[in-house]
Amino acid sequence: MRDDRALTTGLIYHPDYAKHSLGPAHPERPERITGTIQYLSEVGLLEDPDVHLFKPEPATVEELRLVHTIQYIERIRRLSGRGGMLTLDTPVPPSTYDIARLSAGGAMLAGGVVAEGKVKNSFALIRPPGHHAGRDFGGGFCYFNNIALMVEHLRTRYRMKRFMIIDWDVHHGNGTQNIFYSDPTVLYFSTHQMPLYPGTGTIDEIGEGEGEGYNVNLPLPPGTSGEVYREIVKELIEPLADEFKPEIIAVSAGQDAYFADPIANLHFSVDEYFCITKLVMRIADRHCSGRLAMALEGGYNLEALPRIIAGILVAQSGLNLKIFEPRTTPEQKENQAIKERIMQVKAALSEYWKAFR
Repeated sequence: MRDDRALTTGLIYHPDYAKHSLGPAHPERPERITGTIQYLSEVGLLEDPDVHLFKPEPATVEELRLVHTIQYIERIRRLSGRGGMLTLDTPVPPSTYDIARLSAGGAMLAGGVVAEGKVKNSFALIRPPGHHAGRDFGGGFCYFNNIALMVEHLRTRYRMKRFMIIDWDVHHGNGTQNIFYSDPTVLYFSTHQMPLYPGTGTIDEIGEGEGEGYNVNLPLPPGTSGEVYREIVKELIEPLADEFKPEIIAVSAGQDAYFADPIANLHFSVDEYFCITKLVMRIADRHCSGRLAMALEGGYNLEALPRIIAGILVAQSGLNLKIFEPRTTPEQKENQAIKERIMQVKAALSEYWKAFR
């Protein structure tokens, strides 16, 4: 049963996302999507009348050019035609170009159905991910930057002017930062493990030119739990949103900060993703009539990922459904380093934001 009939959620999905395969040993594998869809069906989320399923179309070349250079787009197309490597960790098998465009189209649709009022919020269950793709480069399993294309789609088609991107993937979204580094209409906020791939995202990377002060990085030390996100929201995200007043919040929703993820070392739990989603929804309710569009990035524990996404959808839709943790969570310890880093972020941004003076 729903707690609030006013909430409705869009789920964006296409079965062709499972056709993208980088090899049986690669962490970014089709089972991330197929296992999640199966689990969502098992717990009844796909059948709930207020979780609306939308099927995307591929982004066009003209739409991709809102973010990427034509030379880079053509590079992905050519590599996909013959098969090859974009970077050492990012193969480009045949059909990558088409499915990466479909992933971008899914993110754009997630923003569009929210902008049009068809749903209050949305989650794009898409792959391949996107936040490591910059204007003219890719890597980290990413080809086109889905969340950036969502923003530019909302800007051009729906005339939105202020966007807040929250990136809670365990890896820094270097591509998203690259695209919006000098753009004052996009407030980019990233939490990520450091040290870890791609090695960017230090506190002093705050933007440049007109965008100076609008790029915010909070690197987290290994072992950090999701509990600290409450403090991060209270001390940083809420004050920034209060001052910036976004028209929509877009989330690069990578679930690889989970404590048993195979390629990272943070200690988030299934329930903490649910709680983080609720916190972000509260900010969206206050500033942009609840408009919140999320797009899947990383998350490579095949047991936990479906449960985390289910928990996020439960939070978004207001369903009274408990999603249980599949493993025993590690002991949570207070992390003084986070408090110190929050203070460092405030100091770095104090020139640009009244809340931090």
